[in-house]
Amino acid sequence: MQKNKWILQDIDKDKLFYLQKELALSEIILKILLARGLNSEEEILSFIYPKKEDLFNPFLFRDMYKAVLRIKQSIENQEKILIYADRDVDGITSLAILYNTIFVLGGNCCWYIPSDEGYGLSCNILDKYKQEGVKLIITVDCGISAVTEIDYANSLGMEVIVTDHHEPPNDGLPKAFCIVDAKADFCNYPFKELAGCGVSFKVSQALMQTYGKYFDKNIAVVAVKDDKAYVITVVNDIVISAEEKDLKDIDFSKYAKIVLSEKGEAANIKNIGIETDIVNLKDEEIKSETETSLKQQAEILFKKYRKQEFETDGRMLEFFENNIDLVALGSVADIVPLVNENRTLVQCGLSMLNKDYSKRFGLRYIFDEYLKGKQVSAKTISWNVAPILNAAGRMGKASVAADLILADDSYNANNFFAELKDLNNARKELQNENIKQFNILLKQQCDIENDNILVVSADNLAHGVTGIVASQMVKLYGKPVILFIEDKQKGEATGACRSIDGFDMVAALDKTKDLLIKFGGHHQAAGLTIEIGKIEEFRNRIKEIASVSISTEMVAKKINIDCELKITEVNRKTYNELVSLEPFGASNPVPIFLLKNVSFEEISIIGQTQEHLRLKVCKDGISVPAVFWGAAKNIDDFGYKDKFDILFNMDLNRGAVQLIILDVKIV
Repeated sequence: MQKNKWILQDIDKDKLFYLQKELALSEIILKILLARGLNSEEEILSFIYPKKEDLFNPFLFRDMYKAVLRIKQSIENQEKILIYADRDVDGITSLAILYNTIFVLGGNCCWYIPSDEGYGLSCNILDKYKQEGVKLIITVDCGISAVTEIDYANSLGMEVIVTDHHEPPNDGLPKAFCIVDAKADFCNYPFKELAGCGVSFKVSQALMQTYGKYFDKNIAVVAVKDDKAYVITVVNDIVISAEEKDLKDIDFSKYAKIVLSEKGEAANIKNIGIETDIVNLKDEEIKSETETSLKQQAEILFKKYRKQEFETDGRMLEFFENNIDLVALGSVADIVPLVNENRTLVQCGLSMLNKDYSKRFGLRYIFDEYLKGKQVSAKTISWNVAPILNAAGRMGKASVAADLILADDSYNANNFFAELKDLNNARKELQNENIKQFNILLKQQCDIENDNILVVSADNLAHGVTGIVASQMVKLYGKPVILFIEDKQKGEATGACRSIDGFDMVAALDKTKDLLIKFGGHHQAAGLTIEIGKIEEFRNRIKEIASVSISTEMVAKKINIDCELKITEVNRKTYNELVSLEPFGASNPVPIFLLKNVSFEEISIIGQTQEHLRLKVCKDGISVPAVFWGAAKNIDDFGYKDKFDILFNMDLNRGAVQLIILDVKIV
């Protein structure tokens, strides 16, 4: 029964009424978007209809220009390049995107993914590749915390380009040749939540652009009226200057290309011996030259030009279509927020996968086996695809998953897939055993009721699934969890951390860094290594930090309700409308609805383990089928005469709408 805090957002009814008049969207969809903080027409339209041309320019990363010129230099000089990746799906897709791009451009490239040596760069591996002649190392989905290892690479005469999306260390960045990470302090990239594969995609995109006709050249976007002109100067798709001038004072000779509208008097300057692009603008885009200023005309022209370039540049369009599916796969698997740029990338990638995933031999085997004809969605990737690919890394053989993704023929892909299935079966067995053992140790080592953070250490378990187990414990206990597995021979323990909203795990670890060998990660998921003899001191320190930082309010599970429905609104029409909000995931969860004063009928226990309930939700003579996972233990609380408020998601079962009940409150 209800123990969680239900939060139903108040929405501005006047704003709802206004948006209903202005936008062709249903009241339910608008209520959901308003509850999620999207308040303007522009915000809502950009969310519902994300556009590829609105993706941010990769050169907005501060070190991007330096990074791609160095990679291009290595390609042209046939220097041996090493791509060093993390071992999860994000790392594997990051590797595949950059490796394929460098390969297409003719580079001499190899790759490595850690196995037994743990997360991130390893000095021993650097030694190995130094002997093999590697001069440039590019990290993907790792490297931002590798201060010591990058110092060592520098001492070997190798240069390191870091491409990452993790939080940088508080005590200084590594001395890499350059760093491409939106979360680094010096970076002003507009969106900070790209996955590692998103960053790798941006690096690859920028690298491809360096081979373009207009790379590093000035382009003028010009709006003209009489003898006046507004000129936006663009280099590598970045606005360098924007100003209004007398037409006669503009030195067009410094431009490689001029962009003009067919409207107005722009045509008067198109025959000056410089390549000219004429952009067709619709009447509604520039209503009239009197209503739209020269500056506004130029800005509209620039936006339309970017869209035109995106749709007509065959080389860059091919790059986009060949890699966007991997961005979607890695981003969903890494549980990054599916908003802003991530939403656009994932939506485009899912569309490409549903159009044709068979071009990737490895993915074809996975999708055919585990999706069995289902549509490729964020949900099916999270539930059916990512766990399979992650199994390789968890079992210390991430190279198998990378080989599968990179396979360029069906025979090799089939062999890698068979090995991956075996690894996944082994992962399931290991996961069940580790859950069992960690739960026993948890009761021995922790005060479950009073500890604000749960720290457990084991010395007899295999690695690979510690993060999954920690995540399950966080869901069960509603508290941050740190799990260690000790290696008595090395005298070290490797740990996986999972957190709750409001508790920054990386910041907490940073306060104990004097005890740690290394650590890194995100606010809610991190990894660390520590000497076994320091675990107890670490446990005491981190518990003290958590006791100050974690309030009772934080530990209590909160459920944000998107909107209240009438039972007459629980139907296929409403379900179909929800499709416009996909892809669902982090920061854009499946909508949660409230239905008040209902009764339950035809309750039965289902499932192999007899843990779940199937029932009908009834009100005003209408009944809707529902399932309530894990609720069989409470079956006696659901008497036929009682009335309930329920929270639920909507789902389809054999083409009909059913409710997935999340929480129940007796009225």
